[in-house]
Amino acid sequence: MPLYDRDVTTPFDSMNSGVIPLDVFGVAINWFVNRTPLISRLPKLPVGSPNFVIVNDNYRPRTALVTSALDNVMTSATVADASMFDVGDVIELEGEQMLVLNADNPSNTLTLVRGYGGTTPAAHVTGLTAYLITNTRTGAEVNIQAISRIPTPTVQYCQTIQHAYQVGGALQSIENYVSAMGTPLDRDRMLAMQNCMDDFEEATYYGQGVPISGPSTRPQMKGLRSLIVSNQTTAPVNAAAYKPSDLIRDTIQACFNGGGNPNFMLVSTDFLTGFAVWGHAVQRLDAGATVFGTPIDLFEVPFLSGVSLVPAPLLRPGTAICLSGHETRIRLKRPLFEKPRGSRGDAVEGDFIMEGAVELDNEAHHAWVTGITAFAAS
Repeated sequence: MPLYDRDVTTPFDSMNSGVIPLDVFGVAINWFVNRTPLISRLPKLPVGSPNFVIVNDNYRPRTALVTSALDNVMTSATVADASMFDVGDVIELEGEQMLVLNADNPSNTLTLVRGYGGTTPAAHVTGLTAYLITNTRTGAEVNIQAISRIPTPTVQYCQTIQHAYQVGGALQSIENYVSAMGTPLDRDRMLAMQNCMDDFEEATYYGQGVPISGPSTRPQMKGLRSLIVSNQTTAPVNAAAYKPSDLIRDTIQACFNGGGNPNFMLVSTDFLTGFAVWGHAVQRLDAGATVFGTPIDLFEVPFLSGVSLVPAPLLRPGTAICLSGHETRIRLKRPLFEKPRGSRGDAVEGDFIMEGAVELDNEAHHAWVTGITAFAAS
């Protein structure tokens, strides 16, 4: 698998795509690998502009709402959206199959051959679902007009995060301030680094998306909560007595229904208790260790076979995010770096800065559920 096409379930790679310089960022993604799993583990690709476009290409829909009633002889019907249909399509409505001779997109009208394939023409009320079965051709058609579904673009904004440190000479001169003979400056630099990582990670979850509209605008990325629209559940059924079947319904099943291939799930840490309540205690997988020897947290439970679990400490309680990993990555305009200011008076100052955003292709392939308040055994 190419280094740029990995996800949080693959062996840890501090350099990821090989195009992001290490600097202090290499230290940070190794040190905070379990606290900030998205920014630490997802593949990282560069981006050179303050915003970029994410394209959502989805499969052709397989169902359509019929908005007109039919008797048993009518040869036309209106649907909510005829742009998905092509000449030669076969649809099924309550057991009757029909051949599409023409799809008029402006009026959303289908011209039909009734009772196709030996089925019996029948009357159908409005509001039913028509199922797309297949497309059939004679093999001799020429100049066939293609159908094209325009992809849905989403503009993503790169967010700048900056945390400063400043230590006065009187404080810096204290001995044994922290363990391992570290100095106050060492401690404050590490905290500034952690604050940058924490802020970026939480923005990848909850950022609302603020574009640059002037010199004083503080841009903010769109987090996964804003990017995942089709399969976002904020008031799940059985939220106060959530069961394994509910989790599968709201996440994995939703991803598959949208055309995705989910392979990992980020969960808030209260889910670890939830799995125990369900009688499915998590089992640790061997995902290797960072260069500092820190084991990388990766788990699985039997009823989610093939979907690995990653606890995310910065996710709010009652939240699970199911992702198709090869379609998720971090885009970095400026990877985390340190910019020392030097000495001013009796103080030493500096900044940690990073800039970028999360990228999520084909949002219907992913799912977000939140609002779970209690777990119940099956």
